[in-house]
Amino acid sequence: MKKIIIFIIIVFHFSLLQAQSGYYEKRYLRNEDFVYQPNIRTVLLYKMGFEMSEPIIELNSDDKLVLSFDDLSEDYVRYEYTVIHCDADWNNSDLMPNEYLETFTDDYINDFEYSINTMQDYVHYSLTLPNDVIRMKLSGNYLLKVYPAGRPDAPSLTRRFFVVDHAIRVDATVKQPYNVSERNYRHELRFSINLLGLRIDDPQNEIKMTIRQNGRWDNAITNLKPWEMRDGQLWFKEVGGYVFDAGNDFRYFDIKSLKYNSMRINAIEYDHIGGYQVFLHNDEVRKKYLYSRIQESINGRFLIKTEDFPNSDLQAEYVTVNFFLPYPNPLVEGKIYLMGGLTQWQFLKVTSISFYQIIHKLEMLLLSKVAFMKPTMNIPFMYIIAQRAPVMINL
Repeated sequence: MKKIIIFIIIVFHFSLLQAQSGYYEKRYLRNEDFVYQPNIRTVLLYKMGFEMSEPIIELNSDDKLVLSFDDLSEDYVRYEYTVIHCDADWNNSDLMPNEYLETFTDDYINDFEYSINTMQDYVHYSLTLPNDVIRMKLSGNYLLKVYPAGRPDAPSLTRRFFVVDHAIRVDATVKQPYNVSERNYRHELRFSINLLGLRIDDPQNEIKMTIRQNGRWDNAITNLKPWEMRDGQLWFKEVGGYVFDAGNDFRYFDIKSLKYNSMRINAIEYDHIGGYQVFLHNDEVRKKYLYSRIQESINGRFLIKTEDFPNSDLQAEYVTVNFFLPYPNPLVEGKIYLMGGLTQWQFLKVTSISFYQIIHKLEMLLLSKVAFMKPTMNIPFMYIIAQRAPVMINL
């Protein structure tokens, strides 16, 4: 079965309800990883020096986060940013900014550069955090919000990150599920919390647990409560409680060079109007196969890199990628989506795949803005059937 990494997040709870009216409006602030403007692409947030890492830094340390993104609107836009402290449920906490920030509450993103000799012009922005202007003085959940200068109610992007203080220890193991029928395709997590002397008077209300599989939010298990406190430890449900689908390894393709067809690339075409079109080899539904590992998995993430020029941030072209998945019949319920880091781990409208008829068989073609991306090495993705109910099937 697929090896998984489990992120366990323990957050002390601050209670505040957030109104949900207007949630589906374009610029409604979502306290999640989200891009609000179609011209904002290739958003990355990671710990400095570890480009494939989760955005987690330690309180009162030299750790820094790096945010980078491209604006395809071609002209320079002056962006501001701020950070918002959130509770365990990712609602704005009831703390005032001066209670969780040491310095100012917002600042401009001053590091930007224009793309160099690319078909699609763009401006590349970057930011490190904390810095001399904004520093966090409390651990917890934080939301980084970027918006055009002077327009805080019109966000361009938001990203979650964590500031941690190692006050306790989590003891966890991954085992085969207790349910025998699930043992060949699922993983079960069992864990307890060693408080290391930390005083907790009401663990049912003071602590909330969230478990994430490989850093994903779409299938996170949230709002977990301990069932027993004994000998300085919090004990959570041991059998059958916290189970994840193991699934297949992510599919992937490699477009770090546009001068040759690398692994899983069928063809690369170019015209002076539409730019580069990359066509992948046909995929196949893998549900019927036993698990096998093709390469070391990077669990859905991707790394920006081009071999064709020395500067990947400024000289990498944006290309349109065509995905093909032969499938016997149209779905009666649900849609098939691309899923992974390239879709922000979300079921976006532009990543749903439509059917069309070719020589008596049905295939699927995606010409998606989300698939309009910079050359990168090993872009992992998976196909998911998402139904009306919260049911997902990994193809």
